[in-house]
Amino acid sequence: MPRPELTALRDELLRAGVAPQHVHRAVTELDDHFEDLLLEQLANGATRAAAERVACRQLGRLDVVAKAMLANPDLRSWAWRWPKVALIVYPIACVAALPAAPLVAGLQHRDSVARWLAGLLLAGLFTAAMFLVLQLAITMPGSGLPR
Repeated sequence: MPRPELTALRDELLRAGVAPQHVHRAVTELDDHFEDLLLEQLANGATRAAAERVACRQLGRLDVVAKAMLANPDLRSWAWRWPKVALIVYPIACVAALPAAPLVAGLQHRDSVARWLAGLLLAGLFTAAMFLVLQLAITMPGSGLPR
């Protein structure tokens, strides 16, 4: 039996809304624990294949770990707990980052960046306003905006 499939556990937890820092820590700790169990079996004289089988059995089922983590709402990300806030914050944050992108990419061409910055800023603000109005029209029932 090969190493446990921790990427499937990671993907399942992330899709279910568990915060990435909790998922990363759980997967890292499970991998470290498996490695410790494997080294212990190898030190006792077991072959590699036998040591992996015993270590997998001692580690336990990963779906039990996933169920335990999913049962704890404190491990969910803020966007999972407050989705309506995330629907407004994420587009605004992305649009707010747009004017910084040319600055980071074009530090060697400061003159060109300065000319384009005013245009990008105006376009970004206009786009952000449009996204916000659209988002509110979609998520807020009875907002009075035509659909």
